[in-house]
Amino acid sequence: KFDVLGTPASLLNVALPASATLFTRRGTLVGVNGELDNVTSTLSMLKPTVRTLVGIPFLYQKITSTTPLTALITSKSSSVQTTFAVVSMDGRLDWTIAQRNALLAWTGSTLTVKPKLVPSLSLSRWGNTVLSGRGEIALVGKGQIYQVTLQDESDEFVVHPANILAYTSNLPAPKPVPYRLRHSRIKLPRLQVPQSISKSYRRLFPSLLQDTNIVQFLSRTWYRIITVLRTAIWGDELFFKFKGPCTLLIQSRATRLSDLIPASEMDELARVQP
Repeated sequence: KFDVLGTPASLLNVALPASATLFTRRGTLVGVNGELDNVTSTLSMLKPTVRTLVGIPFLYQKITSTTPLTALITSKSSSVQTTFAVVSMDGRLDWTIAQRNALLAWTGSTLTVKPKLVPSLSLSRWGNTVLSGRGEIALVGKGQIYQVTLQDESDEFVVHPANILAYTSNLPAPKPVPYRLRHSRIKLPRLQVPQSISKSYRRLFPSLLQDTNIVQFLSRTWYRIITVLRTAIWGDELFFKFKGPCTLLIQSRATRLSDLIPASEMDELARVQP
């Protein structure tokens, strides 16, 4: 049983029955209460090759005990306010974890955890995790975590990928699709033809000029410049559109690129034996 403690929720209390198995991110275990001689903690590497390619953490502590055990778990983030969310899975719904570091701990003999590649997003957000089966999972998000429920197909919700923490991914709900909000187009000034040119040629001249290679090249270059400026300066307008029935968990703060693999984790990963 997972219980979230604190306001905001910043500590996780885990009541583990005898012979059960708890997986938690390495370095997140705060304390243990129980018959300590019966507790075993093993460092586990979960599919390190696949998870490294998509940037998902693969170092977890596997904790077991022959007697009931109580454990306290916290987040590894020290610079950003984090909040816990607990999801109880009964085998009917699968959950997709959209953020690489969102999965903090889980328990359940029939619970399966698989990495997933999402190439439709930017490279920094390719790595997802799919969970199916029965068990308890604990997620950690940046800022506060809110739940959004879409009842049926008529309900739609557009959310930025950096704020999606997790969502249910079972049929009949369609898969989320990339979506961009409409933006006003920037029009080029019209080409003015001198009055001395005949009317028929004035009508023909712009069409002839438009078909030339140099004008087409300039047009493509201008379009790419505007696209890059819109993405880099005015913000990336790529969103995800969801349709019901679906349940989403939204985090109030977006994940920065520097939060994916901090310098402390790089040093920790370098010390692990292959």
